[in-house]
Amino acid sequence: MAANILNNFQPALIRAFFSAYTEGVLAMEADNQTEAVELTPQRVKQIMLSHYEDISKHFFNILFNPLALLHYDTAEELISILRSPEVAPTLQSPVDLFKHVCRTEESHEDMVAEYRRNFTSLLSGRVLSLEDFYAGFPDGYLADAQGSQQLAVRILTQTVVRAFFAGRKDYQGGTNQIYLFRLLIENMQCMLHAKPMDFDDDADLNEMFATVCITPENMNTMLTTMQQTLQEQQ
Repeated sequence: MAANILNNFQPALIRAFFSAYTEGVLAMEADNQTEAVELTPQRVKQIMLSHYEDISKHFFNILFNPLALLHYDTAEELISILRSPEVAPTLQSPVDLFKHVCRTEESHEDMVAEYRRNFTSLLSGRVLSLEDFYAGFPDGYLADAQGSQQLAVRILTQTVVRAFFAGRKDYQGGTNQIYLFRLLIENMQCMLHAKPMDFDDDADLNEMFATVCITPENMNTMLTTMQQTLQEQQ
């Protein structure tokens, strides 16, 4: 997929991880409450305090393969680089691996910048909003995807579901899909659109999914992948 990668894809994946992981943590906290508690930034910071140190570990575990799939045409290409005599001795930590997974120095710098941007927003008690996500890029940098993007859609959907359950820690069933639908609508916008979507107040779920996914093939891939990845969590 490397030849066709849009500038949207990598930053969208990083936001998807942070938003879904945080939603998982907050959903687990809500399940443990006997009454509704307002999620102010201060409250979010308090809840996330014991989870900040886990973020880098989950980020590596969940995003290593997705980023490799986006930046390389084949897994063998990356494996060959990582096993080469020049590179193998330098791989001492996940940080070293990510330098090669991102393929180019520019892409790695962009990944680090987006990681920091999302983490900084979380430290302030909020997930990076759609408005702030788009505002972080110059005009023309992000683009609308054209046609079928099934591999990218599958990767982002898997990232959302896996990151959500990494935060949630256990599978509760029931209302999990409600959280996931909202996360997918938000993050699919970031990946496939140059600007956030403006939905009518009476727009239903199918209409919103059809809009953010652009094509029926993308939408079907998203829904199928969500169900398959949910089954992995059971």
